[in-house]
Amino acid sequence: GSTVLGICGGYQMMGREIFDPLHQEGNQECMPGLGLLPVMTRLTDKKTTRQVKFHFLDKEEECTGYEIHQGVSVETGDIESKSFASLADGTKDGCWMNHHCMGTYLHGILDNQSFVDYLLEPFAEKVKQRTVFDYKAFKEEQYDKLAALIRSHVNIPLLYKIMKRDD
Repeated sequence: GSTVLGICGGYQMMGREIFDPLHQEGNQECMPGLGLLPVMTRLTDKKTTRQVKFHFLDKEEECTGYEIHQGVSVETGDIESKSFASLADGTKDGCWMNHHCMGTYLHGILDNQSFVDYLLEPFAEKVKQRTVFDYKAFKEEQYDKLAALIRSHVNIPLLYKIMKRDD
């Protein structure tokens, strides 16, 4: 009855198997996964790092996140599942099995309101009054506060000068 979400390596581990033919992560060439999702992962020597824009399920809201992983996960096709993120470049991400088990390579997916709303939907009747919370704005405010705190306690010009020295 619980919801399980795997992000990045967690997504890979939720699959059936992880193949490591180049021994990137150790001596074992194949490791069984948890078998929660019908995916298989092959680790590669190419590391994917990119900012992404995507649409969650069929929602209009454009979401953002980033990928930083080594490997490719593909669905095995023997159990009905679907991708839940349509990336701006036309590719798909994520594997979704009912409302309770999903995996994705998208870090930052929990920063997107449409995804959070979807996760919390089963609990909506338990909430008496729903309030709208702009997480992105909150996060930016926190970064601004941190930057102001650092500026007030650190000699930034001196720090840049030290960083540029060659000795």
